[in-house]
Amino acid sequence: MLKVDPNRVTWGDWAKDVVHLDFDDTPLGEVKLWAFRTCHWFNLEGFIILRSSMKHYVFKEKGKVVYEYKLGSYLVVFDRPVRWETNVRIMNWVALLSGNPNLQRYVRMQCIKGTSTARISVKKGKRVKPVPKVVFRFERQDRQIEKFLETRKFILDSLKRLKKEAKRKKKRS
Repeated sequence: MLKVDPNRVTWGDWAKDVVHLDFDDTPLGEVKLWAFRTCHWFNLEGFIILRSSMKHYVFKEKGKVVYEYKLGSYLVVFDRPVRWETNVRIMNWVALLSGNPNLQRYVRMQCIKGTSTARISVKKGKRVKPVPKVVFRFERQDRQIEKFLETRKFILDSLKRLKKEAKRKKKRS
């Protein structure tokens, strides 16, 4: 029998008709720039940006901090539904023009999977990443974004319920 540790499972959303872009280690301003460009160029009607995690970099010289900055990992979800072929074209357009190697790797993996994916839950592993939080909204949110946020709420609520049930069972034992 296969046993899976529920604490090690990462939950997400996937769809062929939703454009997702995953920007790792990228300043928020750059993510917004590409989200606005993509939204207008392909008439995607609106988007949300979720912060997946933050990395804090510190440079020291002789024990003194001389420079520090933060880079985030962000997920962009667009509102207008598209065909899979259009989705691939949009993801590749952004990946190539932005020159972002992490985004290029993400797009290649989406093409291999045959669907566009977005993480919803906590990610555990070498580096724990928190639940992605919405940090920016632009224009329409009533189609694909609404579906994404409903799915996100359902998964997160279900995980909370499962965690509570597991605690209750432990107390009984």
